[in-house]
Amino acid sequence: MAPISKKLCGRPNGSKNKPKSTSRSICQPIESSVKLVTINVVSGKGVMETILDVACCDHVSLTVLNAFGMIKNVIICNPPQGATHPPPFSFAFKLCTSHGQVFDGLIGGSIIVGDNVSLMVSTFKKPNIYKFISEGKEGNNDDNNV
Repeated sequence: MAPISKKLCGRPNGSKNKPKSTSRSICQPIESSVKLVTINVVSGKGVMETILDVACCDHVSLTVLNAFGMIKNVIICNPPQGATHPPPFSFAFKLCTSHGQVFDGLIGGSIIVGDNVSLMVSTFKKPNIYKFISEGKEGNNDDNNV
């Protein structure tokens, strides 16, 4: 009688699932998606036009962190008291005079620079947007500000 060949079950020795190494080459620079940029707007130019030019030319979104300089002309649009939300794509700001008066509202036109204005902005590409819902509120409300 011929010996019965036994079929082995399972994996062969040494073939266990081993973690794959995910080494990153040091030669490849990692591009940061957020950058701090200083924008100088010269006398007679529009601040908003300059901001939009930077955003469009570099294909980035941006946030104005700080601005300093003299404004020659601005049109302020004050929303009525009790208004819940500003219109979409609006730009809110606060201006302070040399005498300490503070004006705030939405831009109703352009902001024309009187003397050089320096803007500190952060630019970012393809941001991840997260929606946080505070505890105790129902999750099917689309408005995160209420």
